[in-house]
Amino acid sequence: MIVLSFLLILFGMFVLYKCSAKQISQASPNQQQRLIRFKMQFRGCAFICFLVAGSLLALTYGRSIGFVSWWILATPITLLMVLRINKVMSKPQKKLKN
Repeated sequence: MIVLSFLLILFGMFVLYKCSAKQISQASPNQQQRLIRFKMQFRGCAFICFLVAGSLLALTYGRSIGFVSWWILATPITLLMVLRINKVMSKPQKKLKN
């Protein structure tokens, strides 16, 4: 159950990432049309994946432990996707003249 929940959460995060405005603008024209046309359906599918993953964990481990398990699985996935996908660069520091 944990592996299936992990995969559902990962898929949901990836779909939400692909539906972001920044990624739609960088997609090929064919993908742009599909993403713009079905944006709400893709987002709904992602949230259903989150709901199913949370429900599987809650059914397996109980309500409170299932929610905590979902939270523990979702947090590192989100952090890793943000670190991996976003091109975060620090601004060059200007040297001060004395």
